[in-house]
Amino acid sequence: MGIKASIVAAARSEWDHWGQSVWDLVNQRLSIQHTDDESAYAQYVIDRYCAVGGGHPSLHDVMDDRYYWSAVGMSAIMKAAGLTKARFPFAQAHSVWIRQFIAARKAQDSSALFWGYRVGEAGGAPQVGDLVAYSRVPGSNPAKAAKLFDATTSYPSHSDVVVATGPGYVEVIGCNVRDSVTLKRLPVDDAGHLRDPVHPWFAVLKLRTD
Repeated sequence: MGIKASIVAAARSEWDHWGQSVWDLVNQRLSIQHTDDESAYAQYVIDRYCAVGGGHPSLHDVMDDRYYWSAVGMSAIMKAAGLTKARFPFAQAHSVWIRQFIAARKAQDSSALFWGYRVGEAGGAPQVGDLVAYSRVPGSNPAKAAKLFDATTSYPSHSDVVVATGPGYVEVIGCNVRDSVTLKRLPVDDAGHLRDPVHPWFAVLKLRTD
């Protein structure tokens, strides 16, 4: 199995574990199954995700939304896909890898697993295996979020992995989305670029190998 297939399989495995929660922004449908409000799932975050990405939250930190586990969850997905920390920087903040892979493209680093593109940029339409990122900076809109592409210090953000594409949409899986591991269906334009009015997307991290 190639890296792309391994990443998708690992993401879908976590999604299955949480009951296949779905947030469909194309058809305006929300169906959330297991959440981190359940003690067993909060413990799963600590045991499985923090063990990879770091952090030592208490059970109630997770259950009461005082600890944001989306980045450690994505780190665990990437480790389960067979990636090492040398290839993907497991961390408690998405901006660690977003900044690294944007910088890799700017430096034309051919050894990097991903290269960062701006949302809407030619060649940057999200495909299966890519990561898509949005800003979690308070008050963000698309224009403000776009400025993060060139940021060199840490910032609040989120990333999901693309697991499927179709006519007018992409499907992504992310962690700590509506307190679950959730599949989002996002609208795209005719060229395949994100056109989601809900999240201030600013980067697509393109997987550079199959």
